[in-house]
Amino acid sequence: MHRSAINSAWLVLSLFISSAYAADPGVSAHAARLGPFDLEAHRGGRALRPENTLQSFANALSMGVDTLELDMGVTQDGVIVVSHERGLNPDLARGPDGKYISTGVPYVKLTLAEVKTYDVGQIRPGSEYAARFPDQLAIPGTRIPTLAEVFDLVRRSGDRHVRLNIETKIDPTHPEESLDPQRFVTTVLDLLRREHFTDRVMIESFDWRTLLLVQKQAPEIPTVYLTQVQQPEENIYLDKSSPWTAGFDPMKYGGSVPRAVRAAGGKIWSPLYEDVTVSSIAEAHGLGLPVIVWTVNDPKDMSRLIDMGVDGIISDRPDLLRTVAASKGIPLPRAAPVTP
Repeated sequence: MHRSAINSAWLVLSLFISSAYAADPGVSAHAARLGPFDLEAHRGGRALRPENTLQSFANALSMGVDTLELDMGVTQDGVIVVSHERGLNPDLARGPDGKYISTGVPYVKLTLAEVKTYDVGQIRPGSEYAARFPDQLAIPGTRIPTLAEVFDLVRRSGDRHVRLNIETKIDPTHPEESLDPQRFVTTVLDLLRREHFTDRVMIESFDWRTLLLVQKQAPEIPTVYLTQVQQPEENIYLDKSSPWTAGFDPMKYGGSVPRAVRAAGGKIWSPLYEDVTVSSIAEAHGLGLPVIVWTVNDPKDMSRLIDMGVDGIISDRPDLLRTVAASKGIPLPRAAPVTP
């Protein structure tokens, strides 16, 4: 492994974590990381506030995180909105009549004005989702934000440290539910450039086609390769090809997921946390790839993964992650109080 490759990986991750945070001697007892630890609020911290909303992002900023993790869709009139699903979520969206919708219409079939009529401030009572996050604070009247509105919130917070990890919500098996990869990426990059936010984001995706396009059209933006090997929602296979990997299947690289990510040109590997091992993390680090795992909500798992040497954790509970990180001697990101 060349020293230049290791240095390059350090620089990539350091773009997203303030250089003001010096390494703490207390973390030297744990497995080495490639750079400062990245504490990410998944969908803004959906266990605490309505997911992917200005309310959840404001809560995370006010708490102090390194990165806001969020998801993108594109409306019929070409506006980027923040949503985990490619369309309205029946467990979250209520129409003007106050009733939860029965089916999720894709954003690509709705205008922004239509999207803004839906209330996503409270999980559908009695749903499986509600049972998973009983502590989420309901905020009726909450609307689906645009990505530009999230940028404005970050600016208002005054937090120049926080970065955004934004996911392209696109499914190669359901092309009718979103823009095609090229149009999706072009729309995102155009907004990032207009907003002067290209130096504060990384772009992640399970659909590696979009990441290859970002690498070609905006090589300055780090790409984060999301992977899940376990069923039932795997996007990557160890023994056959996948429509998600744009031809960079692990079976072509000795069954190694990190090697496939590296071959594709990825800058960061972001696997399901249950898929990683000490050896796979070490392999990724040897290739110069930081490892940021998703989605970790149990403090015991957080502690174990930090000791294994992961470079960052994406969590629905950034409050608990802050506590665990502090117990490991990891410097915490500063709070940036802001209102939605």
